[in-house]
Amino acid sequence: MQIEIKNFRAIHEQTVELAPITVVYGPNGAGKSSLLYSLLTLKNVILNSNQTSSGFFNYVFASLGSFDAVVFNHHSSSNIELSLMLERDGMTVRHGVSFSEKQGILRLASHSGADLTFSTELPVAFPYAGNQQTPSPLSYREEKFTLTWNGITAQVQPDTQSSTEALQVASRLAAAFNGPAEILRRTTIVPLKRGFSKPFYQTQPLSPLLVNEDEVATFISQEKYLISKVSFYLEKILERDFRVNVQPGTAIFSLDATDKRTGIATELVNEGFGVNQMVYFLIKALNKDAEWTCVEEPEIHLHPKAVRRFARVLGELVSDESKRFLVSTHSEPFVAALLAMVAEGRISQEQVALYMVRKEWKKARFDRQTVHSNGQIEGGLASFMEGEIEDLKSLLAASQ
Repeated sequence: MQIEIKNFRAIHEQTVELAPITVVYGPNGAGKSSLLYSLLTLKNVILNSNQTSSGFFNYVFASLGSFDAVVFNHHSSSNIELSLMLERDGMTVRHGVSFSEKQGILRLASHSGADLTFSTELPVAFPYAGNQQTPSPLSYREEKFTLTWNGITAQVQPDTQSSTEALQVASRLAAAFNGPAEILRRTTIVPLKRGFSKPFYQTQPLSPLLVNEDEVATFISQEKYLISKVSFYLEKILERDFRVNVQPGTAIFSLDATDKRTGIATELVNEGFGVNQMVYFLIKALNKDAEWTCVEEPEIHLHPKAVRRFARVLGELVSDESKRFLVSTHSEPFVAALLAMVAEGRISQEQVALYMVRKEWKKARFDRQTVHSNGQIEGGLASFMEGEIEDLKSLLAASQ
């Protein structure tokens, strides 16, 4: 899977291939968050297009502002272009958009060797209610179909008499064409502003995004089996278990953690923030409706030992829970722990994509660093060690 980005914030033009664990790191202001936000923006355009363009940049936990504020170099005459390419079962499907402040073109394309080549475009004005249907002829392995697409979802019907085989092929094609939109629907984010700030909660209505703490607290209080999973992984990372305790006869509940070494239970708001934010992360990531979880700086408020454990848990979630992660980080221990897992054979080198992000004048540049099977990384981790080297030089010079 890869995301293609043009004229979005600091990203002028980049294509980033995503692995099950994709990590971006580099200096502050280099453009790391822009990658995460581009995925959320594309999700808003494809799945919530009935709003003005400024709404595409509103993620609830943060709003980036107007089109002029977000487009690269504030060139309001340029279009922002975003697309998600998914390769599955030998078929490549690309779903994307090119848009200005009020207009846009939704695009869908696919190919599968000599069996299939297809593309279509749908010009729209925003807000767009998804009410334009465009039927297009589609040929696949000498069979004829009609694909009907409204810029969001696709339906495929055989042109000839509907045999069982033709209907099965049509169903598989429809699933493939809807694949990128389904990935976007199952994409969530754990923002920098996260965690729980209250000793008690009451049930609240839920929105699809599940971003504010009251919604996340309500969600986990209703998910009996998810509570156990969160507790299981929290103990691996921070030696705490997690529980939801409801006051009898009320709709009031608390989110609590128990220190496994001492047996002392504490509300999350009275725990260290590392524990607090980790519960929030695990709830979002382990949600059965989440496949991709974007997270900014998961190492915040975590001891280096916990950071390493967290990295190893991500590897387990990829293997055991079929989860996927897009992470921006400044943590050398986090990256080193991932590489150690590759060296140990716990995850494969293909399951990790590491990108060094740099700013070249006004443009963010994403350079993928090759990971070898022994855990070595091409170019090393010099970006994390530059400051340490400077300090060591100063100390050595002072000691002479």
